[in-house]
Amino acid sequence: MSVIGETASGSLHRVVPIDALVIVPFGGFPIPVAQALAAELAARGVTTRLDAPVPLPQASYSRTRGQYRAESLLTLVSGRGARHVLALTERDLFAGDLNFVFGIASPGGACVVSTARLAAGADDTLFRARLVKEAVHELGHTLGLAHCPEPSCVMYFSNTLTDTDRKSDAYCQRCVARLQARHR
Repeated sequence: MSVIGETASGSLHRVVPIDALVIVPFGGFPIPVAQALAAELAARGVTTRLDAPVPLPQASYSRTRGQYRAESLLTLVSGRGARHVLALTERDLFAGDLNFVFGIASPGGACVVSTARLAAGADDTLFRARLVKEAVHELGHTLGLAHCPEPSCVMYFSNTLTDTDRKSDAYCQRCVARLQARHR
């Protein structure tokens, strides 16, 4: 699969170089939102399969923080019948010493995205744009990409929603070159 191409006008396609992706919603996640994300990713060249919802493990919940541990959710969904897995939750996540994360990923495999903070101050269009950006970002990590210093690149680290809103939903030329080098 080509990582990225150019149209006749020279604008970049927003292709994610993943042939097959399993999307796993955690219990309570709205299926229409998962289906809309699957359609967005399909438009970027990703064949998706939407699995049935799985329950959130209570052992992953921290009562003192009121959040779920992202690492344990990532472990739970890793290897669910495909090389690449994207889990979705409405619950707020934290990882390591970070107060919260929009998502988490492991190189070569699974990722989890939380919508808990993505809806803040957003209409439906902005919420869905944020979700696509965070999903493409975490999928980039599964492909081996690190955070990018370019603020407009989807791989830029989002510490706030302003960061997410500012960046595009596509990989910058430097990240595209890295993806192409990995997929030769």
